[in-house]
Amino acid sequence: MSATRQRLIIYGAQGKIRGIIENRVLRKEICGRIHLLRKPPAIALDARMYDRYRKHFDEIEITDADTGIVYRVSASYFERFREIIERGYGKQYALELKRWHTNAPVGEQLLLEV
Repeated sequence: MSATRQRLIIYGAQGKIRGIIENRVLRKEICGRIHLLRKPPAIALDARMYDRYRKHFDEIEITDADTGIVYRVSASYFERFREIIERGYGKQYALELKRWHTNAPVGEQLLLEV
């Protein structure tokens, strides 16, 4: 990315936007009811995408379109505490929800699906 161009759009295999890197922040929107891992409660990112674009970002910001909650963490922190998982969608890096900073008010309870 050039100094004048601070935005990089990441496309998936089918041409769908998978994320945007802007001002060294990887931004991604998810539907939490579908994409948040249940056990353990975590957010997972595609490992190939992450590794390919890692040199372009220092922060990660995930917005849950269902709840409006924004999850944020530094890329170095993500790398320190992530787990590598493979659950049928290729290699992914997952970080438990408790390790993310959020915009949710203190004391707000996350949705628990049984």
